[in-house]
Amino acid sequence: MINQSALTLGNVTWLTAAMAFVIAPHTSHLAWWVSAVCVAAGGWRWWIARHALRTPPWWVMALLAIAITIGAFLEYRRLFGREVGVMLLIAMLCLKMLEMRMKRDAMIVIFLGFFLALTNFLYSQTIAMGAYMLICVWLFIATLIGFNRIGTEPSIRERLVPSAWLLVQAIPMMIVFFFLFPRINGPLWMTPSEGAARTGLSESMAPGDISKLSQSDALAFRVEFDGPVPNSNDLYWRGPVLGLQVGKGWRMYESMPVDRIEYTPLSPAINYRVTLQPHGKNWLFALDVPNKIPPNSMVLPDYQLRSREPVSALRAYEMSSHLNYRIDAERSQSELARYLQYNPRINQRTIAFGKQMRERFPDPQTLIEELMRMYNREFTYTLEPPPLGENPMDEFLFDTKLGFCEHYAGSFALIMRAAGIPTRVVTGYQGGEVNPITRQLIVRQAEAHAWTEVWLPEQGWLRVDPTFAVSPLRINRGVNAALGPVGVFDTMADADKLGILRQMAYTWDAINSEWNRWVVGFNADRQRGLFEGLGMPDVDWRTLSIWLVVGIAVAGGGVGLIVLALAYRNRKPAVEAAFEAFCARIARQSASLARMPYEGPESYRQRLRREAPELADEAEPILFAYIQARYANNCDQQREANRNFVRLARRFRWGNFLP
Repeated sequence: MINQSALTLGNVTWLTAAMAFVIAPHTSHLAWWVSAVCVAAGGWRWWIARHALRTPPWWVMALLAIAITIGAFLEYRRLFGREVGVMLLIAMLCLKMLEMRMKRDAMIVIFLGFFLALTNFLYSQTIAMGAYMLICVWLFIATLIGFNRIGTEPSIRERLVPSAWLLVQAIPMMIVFFFLFPRINGPLWMTPSEGAARTGLSESMAPGDISKLSQSDALAFRVEFDGPVPNSNDLYWRGPVLGLQVGKGWRMYESMPVDRIEYTPLSPAINYRVTLQPHGKNWLFALDVPNKIPPNSMVLPDYQLRSREPVSALRAYEMSSHLNYRIDAERSQSELARYLQYNPRINQRTIAFGKQMRERFPDPQTLIEELMRMYNREFTYTLEPPPLGENPMDEFLFDTKLGFCEHYAGSFALIMRAAGIPTRVVTGYQGGEVNPITRQLIVRQAEAHAWTEVWLPEQGWLRVDPTFAVSPLRINRGVNAALGPVGVFDTMADADKLGILRQMAYTWDAINSEWNRWVVGFNADRQRGLFEGLGMPDVDWRTLSIWLVVGIAVAGGGVGLIVLALAYRNRKPAVEAAFEAFCARIARQSASLARMPYEGPESYRQRLRREAPELADEAEPILFAYIQARYANNCDQQREANRNFVRLARRFRWGNFLP
């Protein structure tokens, strides 16, 4: 018979709290009504336990499940995928908790709660999330201990201390699995990428897009150079290239990948390693101009690096680039024609201005220099430019004269195309900040940038950054120097005279970098490199599997020996152990007859006589023997009493006295 008394108010409260803890991080990407369902189900179940009410009938639960499924389909337009799958798991788990009628149901909810904790890593794999999920697992184990306690409900300490000890015992096994479990390339979950890119960069650009992104100090990627970090004005991280002028902004051309990168290097290559944060899109970032293609990626004719799969997890790749180069000096005019196209129906003043400037300055190089002087004299670099209307470039160039990098790149590209010079817009990041602890370059979303490339005969594609003409400080020293602080540590710089907050920020970034390198980024290549460093270059999955089995045996055996040693050291006398086993035998058969902590053997005997006379006939001799063993007058009598009690208690334990 299943013990239903385990569904006490205390146990249900612990289970509800553990579920709330593990669901809380999901609320940021769940629909509001799903969070409301979870709160209502948890509150309803707690109220049932508080007032000993009946759980909802099966037909109510069925209607709720159907309604949630329909709601999920209307919300996500599908019933498969990461987002909708996690949402359905959370909602159905809350319903399962609501309908709990016996201990077995609670066990199912707890075990599914452990699995739900794993789903949080589908969205975040940071140190903070790992620590938070460890706390959630701790709470679920503490809840499990409560549901398995017979007779009495454990205190907070009796829940948390044993559960923490169980987690400590699991550490050796965790380490074995982490290093020896055969790794695969890519995440274990193969769900489609959902949601918008978190970088903020996209296949299109309009005035105001990048200025919004530049107000964020979120990490975009880290870079570790083999040698010195290049100067800031050389750190142009190439991303999406926009060649199609449409409406108010620019979009990417659809292009087929090419087999190789062809250009003429004019300086030695520099080598570096990029650790890219997940952003949900396919593009990779590299310094202009890359001379290699990372594994599982491709390059487009405009030198964009693309991953063959969306970057939905941390991605590390080795790169090499030449900072001085010549690209496509022999490109035919038919191939360049698409970089001369523009929409003649809008921004007509800008188009006319471009044609006039070409008539005044027939030499392209002279024209570029004159435009740079114009930007420098008449325009202001600002993070908060005024909104623009139907002809944004006309209003920007001739009216407001206030803009961010996308304003300058977009207007310059349109002027040059109107002047008959092939031009395209390049988006990505410019600059970065060196962490003095790790010597890594930190590139944040605030470094998002847009610049242009123009094609000149016998020179090919040349980078022209009109933002540099307006604000050289932005390119040479970064967005903070040009526009003011971005992020909590930068905005508190005036109060941080000793640099303590800045040092804390660098230290935390260094810790996160190592976490990403050795935990989140511990993939098949890094696992192979680890064993190669140990002098074992030919380790395959079969060898790892054998080592894994051996490691599990060694770790499990070591933990077992430690637990046995501690148990032997803290073992109870045979009389106490036999008495506890005797009482536990009764409690397992009838929870109402379990001995209370405050009951001595005589008080317990009297209660058994009142509540279960037939059982008392068999139990009383054993209880009398225990009293005699505990309170014997001399050592000889005590030894004999001990042996007599242990014999009777064991006989009762294994006999057929109880049904």
